[in-house]
Amino acid sequence: MSWKDILKAHCGTEKMGKPCNCEECVNKKLTPKQSKNLDKNKDGRISREDFDLLNKGELAKIEKLILAEIKKEGGALGMKNLKSIADAKTLQRAIDGLVRRKKIYIHTDGDIYTHKPSSKRRGPFTA
Repeated sequence: MSWKDILKAHCGTEKMGKPCNCEECVNKKLTPKQSKNLDKNKDGRISREDFDLLNKGELAKIEKLILAEIKKEGGALGMKNLKSIADAKTLQRAIDGLVRRKKIYIHTDGDIYTHKPSSKRRGPFTA
């Protein structure tokens, strides 16, 4: 028996870095608990809206962690303090949302502040 035959014994594609498309793997069902956890809008089916709600909840948690970290540091910090919270893409989405809602302000040198600078302060800030 060749190695290809051995891999094909169970579709084999997942071992080669490709998703498995065999009937056994495609027809796997979610457990009731998994379905309950994924159905966020409680309409009895899992849809795109459910995943949007999951992402929104995840971003809200990350935003709370960002604000807590800024408060812990005294109202200002750099991006290096936030790298352990989430991956770069998700972190940037959360920061953009906070800036859009004017909860935080970003200085041009990259520092993050919870307060908008007064007119006495100097330095370019972005809203």
